[in-house]
Amino acid sequence: MKLGIEITSGAGSEDVRTLRKLVEAARRQGHEVRIFAMDHAVFQLAQLKDLSTPDRPVAICAYNAHSWGVPRTEGILFGGQNDWAETVYWADRVIVLG
Repeated sequence: MKLGIEITSGAGSEDVRTLRKLVEAARRQGHEVRIFAMDHAVFQLAQLKDLSTPDRPVAICAYNAHSWGVPRTEGILFGGQNDWAETVYWADRVIVLG
């Protein structure tokens, strides 16, 4: 199964922990996962970076990141809504946390 996950929650939310558990469980079962972060979730790069893989980095909304002064981070794809749209098209199932 191909799973697309969008997260919009910032610090103080349990959504990052939930995202981590979902991704770890899905990957253990052999599922492919793509992650897109936007809104306040762009501040969670430290927690999201280790969920990136070389062939499928975590994508974040570059517009949100730039607007709030979040610096570019190696291993994170600074993209846009087209990246989320491609993920939705690609995925068998989509989850939105936020």
